[in-house]
Amino acid sequence: MAVAIRTTDFPEAVGTDMYDGVQAEMGIESDPPEGLVFHWAGEVDGKWTITDVWESREAYDAFREQRLFPAIKKVSGMDPADGPQPTITEFAVHAYVKP
Repeated sequence: MAVAIRTTDFPEAVGTDMYDGVQAEMGIESDPPEGLVFHWAGEVDGKWTITDVWESREAYDAFREQRLFPAIKKVSGMDPADGPQPTITEFAVHAYVKP
């Protein structure tokens, strides 16, 4: 089942610069992760927010462990598993259209 994953309430150091660096490290545009349907990021009500739609929660979890966390560690020098964590909210997706 498809899921939407919204990530908010990031630690203070996370914003446009960190996001751009991590995105460049992962090369998402040229090598999208398996199972990613849609991705967007930007400020919502003054908070950095990322929202994705994934084919499954398992696809998101694999991406997070295999690509996202290593890229964050390389770009920032911080282990993303340590310290304050962002808020991750999962929503069931009834339907989506991928033209």
